[in-house]
Amino acid sequence: MDPMASPDKLTPVVVRFRRMVSRIVPLLCGLAVLLAFSCARAEASTLVGSWWDLQGQSVTDDQALDRLRDAPVILLGEVHDSQPIHRRQIELLNALNAPLVLALEQLDQGGDGEIDRLNAESFENGRARAQAGGFDFDGWGWEHYGPLFDWATERRVPLWPLNLSREKAMAVAMADGAGWRGELDADARAWVDEIAPELSLPTEQQRGLVEVLEQSHCQEIPADMSSRMVRAQVARDVLMAKAIMAAREAYPDRQIIAVMGNQHARLDRGVGYWLDQVAEKTRLDVMSVGMVPINHLSAPPGTDDAFDLRLIMPEVSREDPCAPAREQEQRN
Repeated sequence: MDPMASPDKLTPVVVRFRRMVSRIVPLLCGLAVLLAFSCARAEASTLVGSWWDLQGQSVTDDQALDRLRDAPVILLGEVHDSQPIHRRQIELLNALNAPLVLALEQLDQGGDGEIDRLNAESFENGRARAQAGGFDFDGWGWEHYGPLFDWATERRVPLWPLNLSREKAMAVAMADGAGWRGELDADARAWVDEIAPELSLPTEQQRGLVEVLEQSHCQEIPADMSSRMVRAQVARDVLMAKAIMAAREAYPDRQIIAVMGNQHARLDRGVGYWLDQVAEKTRLDVMSVGMVPINHLSAPPGTDDAFDLRLIMPEVSREDPCAPAREQEQRN
């Protein structure tokens, strides 16, 4: 199993609506909390399309857009293979209706001249531009990201690569001791030394990230590999934060929209966390949005510190990647 697989392709979590009632009833029923259980059988699907803030309060589309328009940087979380999410991304970009830069996890940070190549005015269509940026058509799926590249190309919106390449992330993961430092260039090492010299999170957040990565690999990876995977994930998040800062410096008058997996977009342990570490120095105001399929909800909105805003999206259905492992365990 690929040790660098995205945690945003997790086995879907079955939504247990009864556990969510205390926070959701005001939206579904318009009743006081004391009457919550009278609506416990309401369809959870009525939540799809609703916005929730960090305090667990529902907000309207207009209120959400007002907040987003005021943010210099938006971390736009997603599930990579959800077509409804990708359609909604385009709708949000159109609704923001502002000069912006589209920064993408789906493009790897490269060498000199990459930004200029990506933003040349000679591209006839989004596909040609994606090729110039080294987009992995098979790995990410053109059917998912083609509309974003087309949208940006038609409107001459600058693109900005965010991701640490798969090869470098793997090298960081597999290096022994502090050997991972040699896998990063001097500029990246200086940034890491400033905010994350050990490429690790505080204990509680580190534990949470380990659990997510282990779940995404069906609990089949040894403890040593878990710690290596976390190191690579943190490296990606830290260096995506660096890339966002560079985009903001290059385009100070444009809003930065950074499209990335929901796990990366989190405020408590993702890119949002690392941007917060330099916020006092840079005075950068960041808003994190989680576009969360309803069957990925494991707790009521507002019961954690993951996102400033959550947009509940339709269910993502896919085959259970852990089913073969469970069947093998049962046979044994």
